[in-house]
Amino acid sequence: METVTSVKDFQNFLNERRSLGEEIGFVPTMGALHDGHTSLIDASVRQKKTTVVSIFVNPLQFSDTEDLDDYPLSLEKDEETCLRHKVELLFCPTRREIYPKELPELEEIGEIGKTLEGESRPSHFQGVATVVARLFEIVGVSSAYFGEKDFQQLMVVNELVKRHQFPVEIVACPTIRQIDGLALSSRNVYLTEEQRADAPVLYRALMEGAESVRCGEKKSENLKKLISDIVINESKGDLDYVGVVDSETFTQLDSVLESGKQIRILIACNFGAARLIDNIGVVIP
Repeated sequence: METVTSVKDFQNFLNERRSLGEEIGFVPTMGALHDGHTSLIDASVRQKKTTVVSIFVNPLQFSDTEDLDDYPLSLEKDEETCLRHKVELLFCPTRREIYPKELPELEEIGEIGKTLEGESRPSHFQGVATVVARLFEIVGVSSAYFGEKDFQQLMVVNELVKRHQFPVEIVACPTIRQIDGLALSSRNVYLTEEQRADAPVLYRALMEGAESVRCGEKKSENLKKLISDIVINESKGDLDYVGVVDSETFTQLDSVLESGKQIRILIACNFGAARLIDNIGVVIP
């Protein structure tokens, strides 16, 4: 495996592989790689793609009050992880390589990016869309792998690809969890021992909500109250939101009436310095 820092070297590698008839699998990350990231890498490798990974901590998706300066970095460990999982090229650009002149204007996003997480973290998804658009311009024809743990982000990226007509196929991969249900996240390192014991309540609450739908609950208000009560009563987490949306359109739903439709229940909660998000899909019976 080779590590490059320049866009030119990265693109030269990709063009060389394409000239040999190989397809590109691309996994964009901010580093601090964990098993969630490697599941994306492994999916690309299984599909026999020339698999490349980027590591770039994007300043545009952090607000002034968030953890940009403290974001966990572990390049040497990340390189070892990529090598172990058969990554063929690691792209670690500088800020100047991604944003050559200055920080650009933020990418416009649709309504999907303005609710729930977008409402709690204004400009966050604009920052995500801006860097993803730049990366897709650099990478070109490829399959890009994203985890369903960040479901709203996945929807924003899908919308971005359609709007710009990027030659990129978005491949959604399942959330990877620890044995107690906690979704893997780079921000889990911020959890204290007590908070780590509390954090699995999010998945338990989502599971209860999904089971309630399967048992016939039709009102989103009741679902959200059920889930909220579990988190509030069984943890010291500071619950931000619970949302119930259509899985295809991300429209927030007042009721879940249409048999056979898949919905997503989403949750965000702060445990001290760690902001954790999670979601679960469920088909209306």
